[in-house]
Amino acid sequence: MSLLAWLRRLVVSLGIGTTSYIIMLAIMVLSVVYDKEAEPVITLAFNTGRGIVDAFDSLVSGSHWGQVAVNHLRERVNMTHVVLSIPAILIATIVVGIPFNAALGGTRSALQRIAIALTSVPATVVLAVALFSFNVLVPDVYASLLRFADWVWQVSLNALSASGDSIPGARKLTNAARQGFSGHHYVIMALCSIVASFLVNAIFALIFDRRHEDALPQQAA
Repeated sequence: MSLLAWLRRLVVSLGIGTTSYIIMLAIMVLSVVYDKEAEPVITLAFNTGRGIVDAFDSLVSGSHWGQVAVNHLRERVNMTHVVLSIPAILIATIVVGIPFNAALGGTRSALQRIAIALTSVPATVVLAVALFSFNVLVPDVYASLLRFADWVWQVSLNALSASGDSIPGARKLTNAARQGFSGHHYVIMALCSIVASFLVNAIFALIFDRRHEDALPQQAA
C-alpha cells in the first residue's frame, strides 16, 4: 500500500477521533444543563459500566493479574463516562468515517465502508477497556498518557470558559464540569477511537487488497 493510502487512513481516523470528542463534550454539556432529564440516561450508563466490570470480574476469576486489572478498572476508571462516550464514537464513525472513506477513495464499496464503521466501535471499546485494565503493567507510560489527556481536557474547558461572553452560562458550566467530570477518560476514549479506526481500516484494506490480487490471475485466465 502506498504512503498516500496510509495518510488517508490517518486523516479519516483523526477526523473520527476529533468529532467523537466534540460530541462527548456536547453530551457533557447536555448532562449538566439538563441534569434532571438526563438522570435516567446517566443511571443507565452507570449500570452498564458496572455490568461490564462485573462481566470482566467473572471472566478473570482465579487469575491474579486479571483480578488486579479488574480491581483497577473498578476503582480508578469512571465507567459511566466511558459508556457515555460510546454513542459519540458511533455517531462520529458513521457521520465522519464513512463519508471520509468515500471522499478520499479508500474502500471500493459502500458495504465495506459500513463494515469498517461498525467494526471500529466495538474495537474502540475493547482497546479502551484493555488500556484502562492493564495500565498497571506500564504505570509510567500510562501516567504520561493521563497527563496529556488532562491537558487536552483543561484546554477544552478553558476554551469553553473563554466563550462565556457569547455563550450564556458557559463559565458556570465549566465550573460544574471541573468538579463533576473526569474528562481525561473522554480524551482517552477519543484517542482509542483514532487508533482503533486506523487499525480496522488498515486490516480491511490488507484483506480486500490481497483478495483482489488473488483474483486477478483467475480473471486473466
